Amino acid sequence: MLGIPLVDLAVVAGVALVLPACCGGPWPAWALVAVATAAAGAAGDGSAVAVALALPWPALALVLTAGVARSWRAAGPVRLVACADAVVAGTWFALSRAEATPFGIGEPIVLLTAVHFTYAGAGALTLAGAARDRAAGPWSRRVATAGVVLTAAAPPVVATGFVTEAAVPQVGGAVLLSLGVFATAAVQLAQAVRGPRAAGARVLLAVSGLSVWVPMILAVAWAAGQHGSVRALSIPDMVRVHGTANAVGFVGAGLLARRSCPPGRL
Repeated sequence: MLGIPLVDLAVVAGVALVLPACCGGPWPAWALVAVATAAAGAAGDGSAVAVALALPWPALALVLTAGVARSWRAAGPVRLVACADAVVAGTWFALSRAEATPFGIGEPIVLLTAVHFTYAGAGALTLAGAARDRAAGPWSRRVATAGVVLTAAAPPVVATGFVTEAAVPQVGGAVLLSLGVFATAAVQLAQAVRGPRAAGARVLLAVSGLSVWVPMILAVAWAAGQHGSVRALSIPDMVRVHGTANAVGFVGAGLLARRSCPPGRL
């Protein structure tokens, strides 16, 4: 893939751990897809083998999306959008392995699009939905609902910015996503300090809620730096600082907290 170990690891971990938690579906199927994804990354760039091994990801995500769409009132719109994000992520991973340049966009943005729709799309949106479902009191519910709306809307806006090379959607989308993540993080922190039960889950929620504030500001600065004289980190540095904090701290710890504690207990 890119040869950046953290990105390659994030891709496989996203398929093996994040997307099953966000989209549902049988974990053995996701495990097989994760193995295929890792093999696709190891295969030669642009080879037919690499592309073939990449296709199970979007295929499984599309099947799950269709299933959720048929019963979306029961599954909920958050899961439906998270599954759609997984389809986009898998499609862009396949495009990356094909060495395609959709809309004139090349690497590393093609592969990073797959990563972002996995973590900032499906992962962050699932956390926003969980925070809303467990919100106690009108203030928390309003903030959590804002987090859901902003987090769902932001990735397509950011993508529009990259496709059009326009500053408003690219920077504006980064701001929208940051505000959505901040709203979710604030509710998570409130939930982490409330109540005496589920101490381990509350610690994980606190880690998740504290992980995003500086990294998301760095993301806005990076987006602004593509269109003006704003100092920003390089992409490798963004992967190490912004990417690690968001993937491991925010999404990873947050999903683990929600999985380790039933809805009625936190």
